Amino acid sequence: MSEILRREAIRAAAPGLLLAALSSAPAFAAPAFAQPGVPHPSRMVLRASDLPLGFVALRKQTGPHTNADVIRDKGRSIAPKLLRWGRITGYRAVYTQRDPSTGSLPGVIEFAAEASLYRTARGAHSSLTDRGPGCRKDETNVPLAGHKPIGADVLVCTATESVPPGHVLRIFRVQWRNGRATGGVGVVMAEGAATATTAWTAAQAQNRHMTAELG
Repeated sequence: MSEILRREAIRAAAPGLLLAALSSAPAFAAPAFAQPGVPHPSRMVLRASDLPLGFVALRKQTGPHTNADVIRDKGRSIAPKLLRWGRITGYRAVYTQRDPSTGSLPGVIEFAAEASLYRTARGAHSSLTDRGPGCRKDETNVPLAGHKPIGADVLVCTATESVPPGHVLRIFRVQWRNGRATGGVGVVMAEGAATATTAWTAAQAQNRHMTAELG
């Protein structure tokens, strides 16, 4: 894979097709991370240590994803839903492979992960089943193919993105609910480099962090 492809993939896929799509919906409560016993979304997301060697965090695309961030990304029309769903806040992270040509996962460019915390499991469920945050009309649902569901309301999707000069990227993403939190993991790769199982395995790792944090 050329360096041009790597740069274009990160530029084109992460901010748009992957990260924006992964973000389920966030309600207007101040984060309560400092309070003992309150789950912290930053501890629920996929970590670099969960991935094969050679993946590092992109700092500019890693950090809190507040309700204000969601409104800025999706527009003011999302605000009533955020309030109704009771999302408190969230966190997201992006990990890129230093050498996508010859690294530990050849052809895989990056992983993106997000976690959102809601007041109730019902609110988390509503956010995932809403047509907006879920798989979009230009994406294809992928059957679980015998895999045990990671959590409730699980959904696996795929899409492609053309990147000049003449390359095609494949994006797989998984969304699910764990109690009153939602999780999402996506992977960007060169077409044919891997399968949905790559995203599924990463999602399983993230869900273990979610379960531990939620107690």
